Amino acid sequence: MKVQKRVSIQGEWAKVKEDINEGDLIKILDEGKVISGDYGDRNVFKIETKNGEKIQSFNQTTTNYLIDAFGDETEKWIGKKVKVWIVKSNVGGKIRNVVYLTAPDWVEGSDGYYPPSGGNIPVIDEDEIPVIEEDVDEDGNPF
Repeated sequence: MKVQKRVSIQGEWAKVKEDINEGDLIKILDEGKVISGDYGDRNVFKIETKNGEKIQSFNQTTTNYLIDAFGDETEKWIGKKVKVWIVKSNVGGKIRNVVYLTAPDWVEGSDGYYPPSGGNIPVIDEDEIPVIEEDVDEDGNPF
């Protein structure tokens, strides 16, 4: 039987509405670790909150936002301040507080959270849109 080593991280988990609140600026203290758990791998980082050093799992959306802001090398995230957003969402059939982190200059709009430029959706030139060619007969049916 093959077994897998589990990596853990020492520290106390950040608690929503106690250690971190909507609008707080927190500091990333390390490059993070991938921790395997019952629900898959998680990216876990040490953060500095108003109540001291804690650990926080960064969901994929947060990771994507921070890549947009600071690049894809988490070593470059160390020392960066990030803004806390707390959203109620259905997680596993229960409504829970979900934490998202962004660059500090992001703002809330009527339909989401955005960098100050007004959005993070890249503008694509029509010439860059890939065209998928399919083999079709004279009626337009693929074969």
